[in-house]
Amino acid sequence: MEKIEKKSIIKSPIISCSRRTDIPAFLMEWVIHRIKEGYVDVVNPFNRKQINRVSLSPNDVKCFVWWSKNFRDWIDTYNKNKNLFDSYQGHSFQFTINSPSELERNIKLSLDERIKQLEWLSEEFGLSAINYRYDPIIFYRKKNSNIISNNLGEFRTIIEKVSNIGIREIIFSFATVYSKVKKRMNARGYIPIDPSLNKKKEILNELLQICNKYNVQLKACCQPKLLEIEGVEQAHCIDAYKIEKLIKEKIPKIKDTGQRKDCGCFKSKDIGGYSGIFRCKHNCDYCYASPAKR
Repeated sequence: MEKIEKKSIIKSPIISCSRRTDIPAFLMEWVIHRIKEGYVDVVNPFNRKQINRVSLSPNDVKCFVWWSKNFRDWIDTYNKNKNLFDSYQGHSFQFTINSPSELERNIKLSLDERIKQLEWLSEEFGLSAINYRYDPIIFYRKKNSNIISNNLGEFRTIIEKVSNIGIREIIFSFATVYSKVKKRMNARGYIPIDPSLNKKKEILNELLQICNKYNVQLKACCQPKLLEIEGVEQAHCIDAYKIEKLIKEKIPKIKDTGQRKDCGCFKSKDIGGYSGIFRCKHNCDYCYASPAKR
């Protein structure tokens, strides 16, 4: 049997839960168990022999950052375990709501239901705790068709609704067509399209007109060339300055070097994974990670 390398416990003021998979949508029972235990063992996805034990003690964790496309189970779990969640100083939310799409067919909730979740979180935790994401913007065509489709159909409607809630920023990116993304989409009958930079600028200028109408700022995630466009700013998905205001306490402001070079995030510790229980059941066709089988 191979020897497993186990490091001493890691303490991070910011816990990311999770960039790698949708934990709030599918794994809240696991979350509650881990919080009660006070720690979680996180497997390094690039070296499975390395396991880091991460503290989940409220003495060490100042803020959870929750990533999801569906916060229904999270909200239900929070309401049933409020004292447990309130033992932490802050909760921040990365909420992705794209236009309903054939590429996200396993997301059964209606657009209105997800907007209601966003509104509830905003009212319960404050607008400063919310990062609304339209991510990714993707262009594609079906095999044996020359018609180019995208997932921008309800963009105007969504921006109007999030603006009415009081949200003033939207984090976005264009889909990165990694080889595994291309392979997965091809196997499912789709051909992803990566528009040229000029085409992306043309698209964004149209989206900016909508965002400007509703007083919403476009912020680009990991796509520095798009910052050349007037009206587009750099995104900081995990923003230590915003979290400080949320928890009313100073925390270290260290760039997260574990992310892509152009990422604007501050350092956190992600406790998710890609395999086993972590395989995402949304199973979106453009997924960058390791979704569950259909």
